[in-house]
Amino acid sequence: MHKRVIFKELKQHLLKPQITVITGLRRVGKSTALKFLLSEVNHQNKTYIDLEKIENRVLFSEKSYASIESGLRSLGLDLTKECVIAVDEIQLVPTSVSVVKYFYDTYGVKFLLTGSSSYYLKNHFSESLAGRKRIFEMFPLTFQEFLTFKGQPNLEILALNQILYNEFIYARYKPLYEEYIQFGGFPEVVLATTNEDKVAYLKDVINAYIELDIKLLSDFKMSNELYKLIQLLASRVGSRLDISKLSSISGINRNKINDYLELLEYTYFIHRVPPFTKNKDKEISGQAKLYFAD
Repeated sequence: MHKRVIFKELKQHLLKPQITVITGLRRVGKSTALKFLLSEVNHQNKTYIDLEKIENRVLFSEKSYASIESGLRSLGLDLTKECVIAVDEIQLVPTSVSVVKYFYDTYGVKFLLTGSSSYYLKNHFSESLAGRKRIFEMFPLTFQEFLTFKGQPNLEILALNQILYNEFIYARYKPLYEEYIQFGGFPEVVLATTNEDKVAYLKDVINAYIELDIKLLSDFKMSNELYKLIQLLASRVGSRLDISKLSSISGINRNKINDYLELLEYTYFIHRVPPFTKNKDKEISGQAKLYFAD
């Protein structure tokens, strides 16, 4: 298993009674992080529950907490003792937050949770689990992590002038950096051995994001419309966002574009950076620059 920088912080929080919540864009490695944490638990009174499996969604959707408790005990858990439950894709069951809250409050269960959307987690968890949880955000690989996945030496040991002025070192890392810039830092993409596989993985990430996350978390039905907007945004990375121009080119009205942008940002797909200025009026009214998460 390739370990991420965030794993150290997650492992430290494993010792605390608070609920550990890992959120971020789809396919950044949240499930891997969850399984890593569970493997670090030093007792066997633990279990992993994947809510992408229908039988687990049925269990967490039960109306009665007693029925859910019975289901958890059938998995070999003793809720009267120190217990750890890892739940993957928590956003797939709308009532799961109340289930987590009940077993945390009643039995002191240590929960490890993942979810693909900040929109869902921030709106539901902030209300129901105030003071009971800590949210960790996972992102695609940094260039340092990219090098680790590629089996390359860590650049932290090198001074910047060594990289820039040593022809051997520069020649070694230049193609790796170009690959990172071109294909990004999704772990599966980084580990793919051909460019064709990398492109296929990236297309799969986009399709899954639109077809699963967006449809689950919003009332937007026009996935083709959203896909068109994403294509337009891709050519504007690092540029100021001109909503009127986007509306004119795409045929999508301004209000809907703003709604789409808000949803894309809430679900970690894009980041908008406001202009940096000492004038607050200009900072608030100025056009933000757009960046993709990867």
